[in-house]
Amino acid sequence: ESAPEPKETPEPAPEPEETPEPAPEPEEAPEPTPEPEETPEPAANKPAAPASVIAFTNELREKGVLELLEKLENAQDGRGENPMQMFDTMRQLNQLSDKLSTIDTADLPEDLKQPVNRFRDATADMATHMEEIPIPVEVVTGGQEAIGPWFVEKMAEDPLFPQVMEDWGRTMGELGEEMEESGSVIEEVFNAYDLNPFAP
Repeated sequence: ESAPEPKETPEPAPEPEETPEPAPEPEEAPEPTPEPEETPEPAANKPAAPASVIAFTNELREKGVLELLEKLENAQDGRGENPMQMFDTMRQLNQLSDKLSTIDTADLPEDLKQPVNRFRDATADMATHMEEIPIPVEVVTGGQEAIGPWFVEKMAEDPLFPQVMEDWGRTMGELGEEMEESGSVIEEVFNAYDLNPFAP
């Protein structure tokens, strides 16, 4: 008997190649969330002006107070050039005082009411004090030519007259400072509310 043919050793089945894992799709980079646009805050976070302040500002404009203030400021710049200027200033101060006395400040916030009342009082005092100048009107209007001889004559009559003039001038200076200081405080309060009364 012929020897049985050796069975062919079956070739080992090739190991199935590992299916490569699909490369992960690159995640879409999330779009950066747009930063919320900042709502423009009212000028440097300044508080809105109360209705009483707006009404007060309009009244200053309508009654011509602002116009008079500008005239007085311009007069100060050119002070001393014209003796008649003093009388213009005196008249304007009286007008300013009259107009300010018609403005009611009762409803204003305290930070504005106080300096406005100070300014009004100082203006009234300044107007009165200017009228009390110890030199007669006709002498002042004559300028330095008239004031010089008059002054010499007055001193012969009253050696203390220079002191009277000095006291009058000092009080004028103090009232002027009071008007300036209270005016600056009023300006600061308007700035805090982002208001410019002089803006057209």
